[in-house]
Amino acid sequence: RWTVEMLSECLKFDHGYTASSPFMTQFLHILAEFNPQEQRQFLKFVTGCPRLPPGGLSALNPRFTIVRKNFSSARGDNNGTPPSASVHTPMNELALENLDLPSVMTCANYLKLPPYTSKAVMKEKLLYAMNEGQHSFNLS
Repeated sequence: RWTVEMLSECLKFDHGYTASSPFMTQFLHILAEFNPQEQRQFLKFVTGCPRLPPGGLSALNPRFTIVRKNFSSARGDNNGTPPSASVHTPMNELALENLDLPSVMTCANYLKLPPYTSKAVMKEKLLYAMNEGQHSFNLS
């Protein structure tokens, strides 16, 4: 069973996140709440394999790394202007920020996670990406 403490020790936080970042605290709690099936789906999403190597998460090579993903799909152009927003306000910016999904580089055990506006949104987006991304890219 995954715990927040164990996950915190095994994972590397980089490029905008630290182990004590509020977003990472939420993320670690989400992972600790996953049931075994969700854990396997998460592992397959991040690493391409539904099982851990002998030694568990700490034995992943390269080390499992979580970085901050800057929002992109909510942006309409390179200047960050929303595509259809006639008035750009902090409120519609928050709504746009929740559109992006987490992304991964499986060969590097690298998760790019946006700083969502709530733990519930983070979990929803993570589960969606895990489920929908399961069969989108496979190597044989």
